[in-house]
Amino acid sequence: MGPESDVEVIGDPAQPAVLLLHPWWGITPAVRWWAEQLVGAGRRVLLPDLYGGRTADTIDGAEALADAMDHAAALRLLERCAEQLASEGQAWAAMGFSQGAFLACHLASRGAAGPRELVLFYGGQPPEGDDVQTKIVELHVVADDEYFTEEELTATEVGFRSHGAVVETCRYEGSRHWFAERDSPAFDEEAAGLSLSRVLARLGV
Repeated sequence: MGPESDVEVIGDPAQPAVLLLHPWWGITPAVRWWAEQLVGAGRRVLLPDLYGGRTADTIDGAEALADAMDHAAALRLLERCAEQLASEGQAWAAMGFSQGAFLACHLASRGAAGPRELVLFYGGQPPEGDDVQTKIVELHVVADDEYFTEEELTATEVGFRSHGAVVETCRYEGSRHWFAERDSPAFDEEAAGLSLSRVLARLGV
């Protein structure tokens, strides 16, 4: 990963921040659409690019991008984002889709330098350390998800609850992984609209 030029900032600098983490497709128009909705609801969005501008529009292409990503460097970039946000002295949130949701959970172990809230779409993992000060975790999930199993979901829920977080899981029956991303193989307009209303109720200012 490169320096902070790999992080786009969208919205009013005075507004509370959301660190928005892209799925394995990269920063697609769907991700930018979500960023615009958050900005319209009164948030500032930090959008790290973990792929150096590359995107994919097929599963094979996305899997290749994810496999080629320098995971350690990606985490360092996200940790720098967290440190910057913590230094501002204002509570902030992290939101991620699939791969991005998994990475967002890594930041919860940074104590006071971590996100106060997590919004996770079809992905996640339990917090890795003991100093977890994330207060709210909202999960948006589907049934029979081959990329985020019930066992992984349960481990995420239990892991955060064990640290005192309030965990809310929103299920979208009949939808599939990627349902909230336009132009994805499983986009579901009705479910995506419902998830948007829930996210804005949580993160809107």
